[in-house]
Amino acid sequence: MKTPSKQSSRRHRRTPPEVQVGSATPERIARLRRLLLGWGQANRRDFYWREPGVTPFGILVTEVLVARTRAESVDPVVRRLMQRFPSPARLAAARHTVIARILRPLGLHRTRARLLVRCAKMILSEHSGIVPSSVDHLITLPYVGRYAANAVASVAFEQRRAVLDANVARIYRRVFSIPVTGERLTVAEGLWEFADRALSKSRPRDFNWAILDLGGMVCTPRSPACAGCPLAVICDAKRGLASAASSLAAG
Repeated sequence: MKTPSKQSSRRHRRTPPEVQVGSATPERIARLRRLLLGWGQANRRDFYWREPGVTPFGILVTEVLVARTRAESVDPVVRRLMQRFPSPARLAAARHTVIARILRPLGLHRTRARLLVRCAKMILSEHSGIVPSSVDHLITLPYVGRYAANAVASVAFEQRRAVLDANVARIYRRVFSIPVTGERLTVAEGLWEFADRALSKSRPRDFNWAILDLGGMVCTPRSPACAGCPLAVICDAKRGLASAASSLAAG
């Protein structure tokens, strides 16, 4: 009997199906995208970094500052900072004390001022004063982690990059009964892979903004406003499924 050639075997080899995460079927993920994009368009929050014409550097500085800080608190501060120091060259030449004074309302102002100056100097020395568009390059900048690098790539350069922070993870876990693990989000590869799958292919930036807004305004850690949530119709936690109870309690 004739043995099939390697080329023939490759031609007929099927791509393995995607592993289902929690209760997330392709149909439910597609519905999440539609619901979220519709809600996000009508309920988008107004922030400096979402305005037309904001530079990649302005978006990068924002993402550095918004780490562990409410976006509403960052907005007036980053406006003042970028008005005074709108480019890497201007910020790199600034005195730490001046920057720290502007950042004081956010806390950790001296540390953040020092890191922002280091970041601006690295952009000047290694990237000719231009914010890199590659996530691999962005993540090498001081104080720029996995979330911030993906957010800058998505918002500033319109790349299809998912964002994953505590708010986003909480939504996915509640909606799709995804178990809570002890992993830090930066290394939770399963969740990052799922976030990539869930992300809208045609409108990634709008999707990222919508899911961040939903987590900040509606699907909060405690006392979520389920009655006003666009995802309530597909949410396992809202329907009271036992498999999602621990996720809802954990926030």
